[in-house]
Amino acid sequence: MDKQTIKEHYVPQFYLKQFSDINGLLHIYDFKQKKIYTQKPKNVCYEKNLYETEWMDANPKLGKFVLPNDIEKTYCKYEREFSTVLNKIIQCVPSPYPSALILYGEEKEIFFRFIVNLILRNPRNMNSLNLGEIEPDDINNIEMIKLRNLLDDIGFGGANSVYLAAKKKIMLTEEMEDNFPKICYEDLKKLNYSFFYAQDYEFITSDVPVCVGDDSIITEENKTCIYLALSPRVAVVFGNYKNSKKFRNRMTIINRKIVEKFNMVLSKHNDEKQLLIGNSDKLIKKYISDKE
Repeated sequence: MDKQTIKEHYVPQFYLKQFSDINGLLHIYDFKQKKIYTQKPKNVCYEKNLYETEWMDANPKLGKFVLPNDIEKTYCKYEREFSTVLNKIIQCVPSPYPSALILYGEEKEIFFRFIVNLILRNPRNMNSLNLGEIEPDDINNIEMIKLRNLLDDIGFGGANSVYLAAKKKIMLTEEMEDNFPKICYEDLKKLNYSFFYAQDYEFITSDVPVCVGDDSIITEENKTCIYLALSPRVAVVFGNYKNSKKFRNRMTIINRKIVEKFNMVLSKHNDEKQLLIGNSDKLIKKYISDKE
């Protein structure tokens, strides 16, 4: 039997490693502790048994969790292709030809799925989806009643736990028909997306790396946009703002002043973040001076 993974990351390690220094360490500011420290990517942005569903009112022989590590293993499968596409993007050197595209064919689909995955798997967003609650309409649902009676008859019990495990799988993975990530993916496809290359400065990230909102610093318009730093040198913005179609799927070089604006958006974004993450103390300190 495979050993169960206890530390389940909501920000993938392959992503965090992009922001580590030459010693493989992340430089982190903790908003609660109000201090900067260094740590390995494997030791941050995780919660114990984050994606697990405990058995309730069930036969003790079933163990503690419904299908232990089922979602964790599914994410590991996704991350192999996510990592490949991310590496391709961040290794792109801005072309002398402004019209040169960055992603082609299936790469675009994988990249969109990566963005959706990063958003949904974060504990803040998982809580907003009420994944640990049974909806009132489902308690007396005829199919739920049948399931409950069946499991009780065979001595298993735990029908509510089975329901919650299935709900998590539908809302967080692409494995079941009519899954929620697919709906989000289709909405994301409607937005233009542009890549930005920091030529003489560096991007930072956080434990809530995807910023969703209508920040005027990014778009200068009151339109929804999605911002994510992909590495210290490369970031992406999704949004149908002015000229966004012109720069769709293309890489643009930006100067330090603009990079600093992006970093400021991340540091001040209202998403209940706990950590700011970068590859040096000096870089992080610039965005916490007014918070201490």
